[in-house]
Amino acid sequence: MRFHAGLLVLAAMSPFAIAGGDLKKDIATIVNQGRGTPAGQAAWARVSQAGSDALPLLLDGMNTKDTVVANWLRTACDQIIDRERKAGKQLDQVKLADFVKNPNNHGRARRYALEVLETVKPGWRDSLMSGWLDDPEFRYEAVAQVLDKARKASNAVNLFRLAFDKSRDVQQARDAAAGLEAGGIKVSVAEHLGFFTEWHLIGPFDGRNQKGLITEYPPEKKVDLKAELDGKSGKVRWIEYRVKEPPHTSNARHQALVDLREKRALGDADDAVAFAYAEFTVEKAIKAELRGAADDNFAVWLNGAKVFSFEEWRNGVRHDRHRIPVELKAGRNAVLVKISQSSAPNPEPNWEFFLRLVDETGKGIAFKK
Repeated sequence: MRFHAGLLVLAAMSPFAIAGGDLKKDIATIVNQGRGTPAGQAAWARVSQAGSDALPLLLDGMNTKDTVVANWLRTACDQIIDRERKAGKQLDQVKLADFVKNPNNHGRARRYALEVLETVKPGWRDSLMSGWLDDPEFRYEAVAQVLDKARKASNAVNLFRLAFDKSRDVQQARDAAAGLEAGGIKVSVAEHLGFFTEWHLIGPFDGRNQKGLITEYPPEKKVDLKAELDGKSGKVRWIEYRVKEPPHTSNARHQALVDLREKRALGDADDAVAFAYAEFTVEKAIKAELRGAADDNFAVWLNGAKVFSFEEWRNGVRHDRHRIPVELKAGRNAVLVKISQSSAPNPEPNWEFFLRLVDETGKGIAFKK
């Protein structure tokens, strides 16, 4: 758990601390025990009676991945704020704003602090958003603000270009791309967000009663794009497949979905396994993320090494469901994806996947195909 030095000084000077209570110790007790023990309940009771000058330290205590702990500290903040308002006391807007502005604080805690700020002084949110186009928590709202301005502007190309560059959300990227296209500028949302769109596909292979994910097939040992292999119903060969991006104004579920059931792909199959392979080049060795999802299961290899495998039948495809940290080498890299399909009868016979290559913010990493 982290504490800012400035907040420690504030806590030491608070009336609560002078009265004999140990706010730091009580917050630590809540963090470690929640309210599930007598000690945790007593600590929460004392914390919730602190003055408003204790709020920064309580917010700092919310810098945790434990949602339950964060919620207990939030309820203590709620009680303090409600009591102070009824007493006609003012909250320290500067310290609240400083907490909100710090991107190192947990997003959930920052949003709560901003919510409090907005009730104290409406307009704080909009005034802060303009500086958050690269903020890990508030980027979406900041881009939405730019898009709104662009729609109202007479010459909006630069605004749409800014929104497109900063967008990490598929729909926002589409909206910005549509605005650019209206101005005569064509862009690819899939490329911007790092989706792989050119693949070599092979299959279907026999899924062996839904054991395909844990069964080894020839492409896992070696990828030979000229090979002819034994498939589920005969010989199969690698085919080329290119994703068709939906129009920017569409409501398509995904931006670069590979639907293996398409006739131009592998066709329909049950209890089956398929493989997708792509090569790409980056200028230098970098750390990156592969983000993707599949229906049903999938495994991923990078440069011959398995980096991910996940089994969950009939789970659907959700954007960025899986995030896989990887290290790319300078020059040519190769990615292999294995996708399973469940046995019949299947009420939702989807057999599909997508994969993209991004930096830690979700922006596509430029690569050559």
